[in-house]
Amino acid sequence: MKEQLPLAPEDIKRLRKHLIPMMIFPFMVVAMFGLFVSFIFEDFVDSFAGDTFGKIMIVVFGALFFGVIGYMLWSATVDLKRGFKYRITGKVTDKRLNVHTSTTTGSGGSRGSTGTSTKTTKSYFLYIDGEECSVEYKDYSRTKVDSYVVLDRAPRSKLTLKLTEVEPADFDRKAAEEQETENKKFLESRIQEVRLSDRDLEAIKSIYTAEKNKRFQFMAPVLIFDLLLIANGIWTFVVVIFPLLLVPLYQFYKIIRSYMRYNNGKLYGYKIGHTALVEDKLTFTSNRSGNVNRLVTTKGTINVNTILYDKLSVDDKIILFAPKQGKHHLSLITLDKEEFYLR
Repeated sequence: MKEQLPLAPEDIKRLRKHLIPMMIFPFMVVAMFGLFVSFIFEDFVDSFAGDTFGKIMIVVFGALFFGVIGYMLWSATVDLKRGFKYRITGKVTDKRLNVHTSTTTGSGGSRGSTGTSTKTTKSYFLYIDGEECSVEYKDYSRTKVDSYVVLDRAPRSKLTLKLTEVEPADFDRKAAEEQETENKKFLESRIQEVRLSDRDLEAIKSIYTAEKNKRFQFMAPVLIFDLLLIANGIWTFVVVIFPLLLVPLYQFYKIIRSYMRYNNGKLYGYKIGHTALVEDKLTFTSNRSGNVNRLVTTKGTINVNTILYDKLSVDDKIILFAPKQGKHHLSLITLDKEEFYLR
């Protein structure tokens, strides 16, 4: 349900408070950039005078920067002048965390040096009865899927003015208490050990292989660097960076531990089930690493496929199976006895 309401005094205060940092920020950026260039890159000003491309890039960047800031200021000002807000009431059907990573390469200085900078921006979204609403992290983190909320936000700037959780109209406190008692009994129940299947053995092996490859990729650059120093006889530098030599040793130790868990789990031949409840669910999107569906359970956060993500809801009872001699979950069984492998 979406309705239009007049701005309350606290809403006006929130919008005005939102305007202050946006008005100050551009002046701070210009001042810091000027000081940075003046004191650190003294030769930058002289070389920049004859750099036409550099001038164009500065103008374009400045236009984009002040254009974005100007639009945000204009949006908040329009909301104040109009004097109304939208109130959205409904059920949170999904959550999404979007991570956008951008890399820029710049050049400057008399030597024509180049530099690369990476910027990561996180955006948080709640879907209220299917409608996507951008929110701040504090509201995103405390709101769970399937909860009922009232969201007040400014129409033009999309700024969240207030978000509160409410009880649905058909909420039955007695039924909720009975459900809580039933969930507690389910979590305290024990699941009998089950013999590992061929599919389980494949999953255990894939877990070990993925962990091994990840640690090798992390330790390889440091190990190569250390070996090159030793091969060239630069022992003084080797002594200085001695703590860096411990990185490959630690990673190799973790690989051995991972192999021992894999081998022990395979030899033991059984897996054990852990009862759990689905506490929350969210979608992770990124322009670099792709999309991931995540379930937050009483036994931790797990990544699942889209089919399982859509099938399960908050408060659903599940059984997570892991090797008796291991810590990684292999599969998930729903109450209708359908099994999904997590690897």
